[in-house]
Amino acid sequence: MGEEKIKWYKSPTVTTPILVIFVLIMLRLSSNVLASQQNGNIFLNIAIVQIAVLVLPCIFYYFIKERKLSTPVFLSVLKPSHIVFTIFTLLLFISGSILIQYLYIIGGGQGTSIAGFFDSVTDLSAEDSNIGIIISFIVVPAVCEEFFFRGLVLSEYRSLGSANAVIISALCFAMLHCSMDNFPIYFFTGIVLGFVTVVTRSIISAIIIHLVSNTLSIYGSDMFLRIIIQKSNKFFVFFLILVVFGLSLLFVFSKLEQIYFSYAEKPPITSIPPKSFPNISRVFLSPTFLLLIAVFIFITVLR
Repeated sequence: MGEEKIKWYKSPTVTTPILVIFVLIMLRLSSNVLASQQNGNIFLNIAIVQIAVLVLPCIFYYFIKERKLSTPVFLSVLKPSHIVFTIFTLLLFISGSILIQYLYIIGGGQGTSIAGFFDSVTDLSAEDSNIGIIISFIVVPAVCEEFFFRGLVLSEYRSLGSANAVIISALCFAMLHCSMDNFPIYFFTGIVLGFVTVVTRSIISAIIIHLVSNTLSIYGSDMFLRIIIQKSNKFFVFFLILVVFGLSLLFVFSKLEQIYFSYAEKPPITSIPPKSFPNISRVFLSPTFLLLIAVFIFITVLR
């Protein structure tokens, strides 16, 4: 009886959502503190906050779990074939993001938030803030968020099926940014990052794509897309984006087939993750995950 109780408390469906809830709350509190700050380097402080809130809890969680996650963290170096696959997936991500942005613009939306939790405490238009922006909103988030979501959350849930792990890590990633309006594009980003991590067996590929994503969010404003839509036929623009997205998807699946053929000849892991379908209710209807959704809605409405 006691052994079952210990196993229940160590289950990733219980412990992982609690960790994500903690990070959400800490980010919310941190943004409030930074908003009231008058002195100091705000960009340096934001970088430190992200490292402290995203990385340190992972380390603490790792030791709480007695250094035994449900599956190993993907920290391997990318193989040459994986680099090509990552490039194709990056093209898929960029075209897919532009497609979603197009739908935002056509629907009268404002596009995605650049700074997430910290958009109200920074001046991204300042001429002398480029280095701070690159560190605080491009490099640090890419590394820390991938370490947290694809390194830990995805790894913990992978024992319940790879598809479940990718989807749940994407949902947690989208909820971290606390935006109902921008939830679809953050969820799409999380799906792509989780997908490329599972295929390449490395979070390095996700970090690379995340770096590009953050760069485009800040320096590749949707203003260019808005101008194109205004100057051209909006249906032609949609068709063109859709074609590029379709071709990118074709390239990705073509390279994916080659990678899994190589895995069949020389498996990179000793055991195959279980099927996702039998574990769907266990993953998405767990009390702690439902609590995470409630906390996300509460924090988002308050902002």
